[in-house]
Order: sequence, then structure tokens, then C-alpha cells
Amino acid sequence: MAESTTTVKHDVTVDFGCIELTGALVHDDELRVLELENTEGPAEPISISLQGYGLTPEPGNVFIKDWSEHSGLTARLERAGLVKPVHALTVGPFGSTAYEVQVTL
Repeated sequence: MAESTTTVKHDVTVDFGCIELTGALVHDDELRVLELENTEGPAEPISISLQGYGLTPEPGNVFIKDWSEHSGLTARLERAGLVKPVHALTVGPFGSTAYEVQVTL
């Protein structure tokens, strides 16, 4: 039987800056995805794929963008003890910042 690559932490409140949402924080390590599942609607993505730039996070890690609606999200998740930043990356035509983070659920 294959071992699950998904970790879930229930009753987590994520501060997106302009709104706080509470639900289950789900990390799928195989897919390198982190999202917040809540009862108010579809899952809210936390991580971002940078495969279009040829980048894949290390096992246990995901990428989080630090622009637009996710500006400052990595720092807030770190303060909540949910992630640990590994390093910053500059991506895209506008030189935007993204972070590779270790998920610490």
C-alpha cells in the first residue's frame, strides 16, 4: 500500500491581509500544493506552480507568490508557524517575488 503524501491541519485561520479564512490547511507533497479547504466555497490556493519557469520545489516544500492578493502572505504564514521560508526567487516579466517554503504542519 502506498504511503499518503497529504498532510492536513484542521481549524487553521489564514490571514490573507484583507480577509481571514478558517478551514483545513491541506498539503499534498506529491503535487507540491498547499491550499485551504473551507465550508464557504472552493478551496483557496496558497501555493503557486512555477513549472512554466522550469522550477519545482524540493520535497516538503511549495512556492508561494508574494504579489497581488498574496502580498505578505509568506510572512504571515511563517508567523503562524505553518511554513518556514527557504529562499526567495524573482520570477516573471515584472520581476515578482515568490518564496520556496518548507511546509511545517
